Amino acid sequence: MADLRTALQEALGPIYRVEREVRAVGVCRMFVALDVTGGPGGPAILVKVLPGDLSLAVDEVLLERELLMLASRLQGPPVVLPRGAGRAGALVYHTRAFVEGTTLRAWLARNGELPLRRAVEVLRDVLTALAHAHAAKIVHGDLKAENVLLTDGRSLLADTGVVGAVDRSLARGTPSSGSATGALCAASYVAPERRGSPPGGGPASPLDDMYAVGVLVSEMLTGRPPAPESESLEEVRSLPPWLGELARRCLAPEPGGRWPDAGAALATMARPSGGIAGVE
Repeated sequence: MADLRTALQEALGPIYRVEREVRAVGVCRMFVALDVTGGPGGPAILVKVLPGDLSLAVDEVLLERELLMLASRLQGPPVVLPRGAGRAGALVYHTRAFVEGTTLRAWLARNGELPLRRAVEVLRDVLTALAHAHAAKIVHGDLKAENVLLTDGRSLLADTGVVGAVDRSLARGTPSSGSATGALCAASYVAPERRGSPPGGGPASPLDDMYAVGVLVSEMLTGRPPAPESESLEEVRSLPPWLGELARRCLAPEPGGRWPDAGAALATMARPSGGIAGVE
């Protein structure tokens, strides 16, 4: 859509000025817009545009309501809260604060696997954010390296619960093959029991997020997602035993073999003396 930026400016103005387009995430184009109500250099938002087929099925007013409810329940670290939603021409978008830094995906693409201590720090932040969401009965639903933001020596989790909010905003009668899960989620992070076309198993649960955590750990430690023929993580790198066990349980093919939620997995990282377990 050649005039998407113009349509976004019309939808967001006069409060925001669309500054630039940034690298897309999957099928979603993304733009940075600045709040101009306080003069130049105002706070920025990230505008994420849903693909055409999905946009046609989404009620943007209902989506904004769902996102605002999400934000009210997700207050706490380290989660980037959703801001709102709207429609620009034929396409629906949602927004969040723009975070200076990079994504875990971009870091991995440039550098390969993370140093062990840094991987554990990122894992701790991701599990902390997920544990906060799971305690609020919210499932991320689209955990992937693109949604882990690296900034100021810490990691933030973006788009928590957004896929579920989009699904709940679909017009009645929308075929499941047009669901947000099928359109937006990266296949390698989807739990085995939910794969196929269309993805099955009903609404996502914390068990789905835990499988995605296992994929994320494998990517951080090896630079690539796990595969059936892959060597174990311990064969690729020297790891503390608890970390290999955490990843194996997350990647269990049967849901009952996984950690029940992020809080349970996070507890394995705690030391009585504090700090990061098993990493010197």
